[in-house]
Amino acid sequence: MTVCDDFDLAEDLLKGFTRSAIRTKVLLSLKDGELSAGDLERLLGTRASTILHAVKDMIESGTVVRGLRGYTLTNTGRIQALMLSRLLSAIVVLENYRDFWMTHDISAIPDDLLVDIGILRDGEIVSGDPAAILRTQQIFVSQLISSRNIYGVSPIIIPEYPTAIDTAVKNGAHVELVLTAPIVEIVARDYRDVLENLLKKENFELYRLDADVRAAFTVIDSSLSLGLFRLNGGYDVGQDLICTGPGAREWGMRLFMHHKKMAERVTSI
Repeated sequence: MTVCDDFDLAEDLLKGFTRSAIRTKVLLSLKDGELSAGDLERLLGTRASTILHAVKDMIESGTVVRGLRGYTLTNTGRIQALMLSRLLSAIVVLENYRDFWMTHDISAIPDDLLVDIGILRDGEIVSGDPAAILRTQQIFVSQLISSRNIYGVSPIIIPEYPTAIDTAVKNGAHVELVLTAPIVEIVARDYRDVLENLLKKENFELYRLDADVRAAFTVIDSSLSLGLFRLNGGYDVGQDLICTGPGAREWGMRLFMHHKKMAERVTSI
């Protein structure tokens, strides 16, 4: 079957999502558990009669059943609700950070993570004049130093970072870095003593990636900092997407592992 065949098969269901806002909101509201008609009325801010009419249609279509005290989703209804919720979160992220996604190269992010981009909705774009960006970098460096876990991928180097990483490792942080081959060579040349000492530490791992990566990102204890290259080819030092929370950290770790598995461990220089 082609993607067009898939659409023909799912067309009525997709139209059902967009044709009736009430049914869609009922579906999403029931995602986390059973609710009474009164609960739905308060959540949706809609008359009970309108909601009950929608629920009747949903019962007939097999997405909702009567529960002990109200209504609950069937198995297929719950799966639909979860998929729709993920899609809505992704749309929110794309709209909130439209310029970021439209003007940057996203080739470093695999498709399975792009599908889950809604996880990054609790974030903000940090941008501004050079002074503001410098302050942001200084804040991030201080966060690196105090972090217990640091995972990073980078095709660029910022002068303050090697010292910050060295300090974090001395403070007991577990650090894993994936650097592109040219950056490994620069670090080995310009920060040789620091790197030699780091490679002796059990809580530090360095990986060399022989590929062109169009993103620089760092995952620390509870946040993700993501920077991308612009479509014209240059790395955008003026914008970072900063996301917090366990979901963002998990998304960042998946991105880290995607690149780490293609890299080779560096044990000496």
